[in-house]
Amino acid sequence: MQHIKIVYDNNEAQTVTSEDLIVYLDFVYNYDEVASILNSNFNFNTALATTCPNDIYNYNFSFTDLNITADADINGIEAGLSINSIMKFSYNNIDDLLDISQFYNPTNNEDFYTPEAPETLLFVFDQDIPANTQFKLTFTVQTSNEITYTFTSNSYIIE
Repeated sequence: MQHIKIVYDNNEAQTVTSEDLIVYLDFVYNYDEVASILNSNFNFNTALATTCPNDIYNYNFSFTDLNITADADINGIEAGLSINSIMKFSYNNIDDLLDISQFYNPTNNEDFYTPEAPETLLFVFDQDIPANTQFKLTFTVQTSNEITYTFTSNSYIIE
């Protein structure tokens, strides 16, 4: 992974209701090509003595921790402390929200599949935030190869 960023974070304070605040966190990866077909005359109808893995990419690390903080007190949680307990996230859509703890403790089964390395996640508060609350969010992601990625949003103002 190269870095993380917030999608639609446009260098200005954003005024929004707490119900409408959706933060899209984008994970930007550095892909290394490990194999390719170099011969332009290669016939894809040719039988090959090989198999392909189910996944397209192999990842060099896994996520081990995600911590979200705010630079202001929010719903009784002091500035700088984790607000994971009042936030939810989703890999796919707003109707399928998960606890933050499931971000780094994925469950793979027939009913639900958690990607090993997501590209974009969405985050929402699962509580109403009082009007006139202004804050910035800081996302800190740690990986199994002991690298920490941090990104701080621009200001959000709850109306």
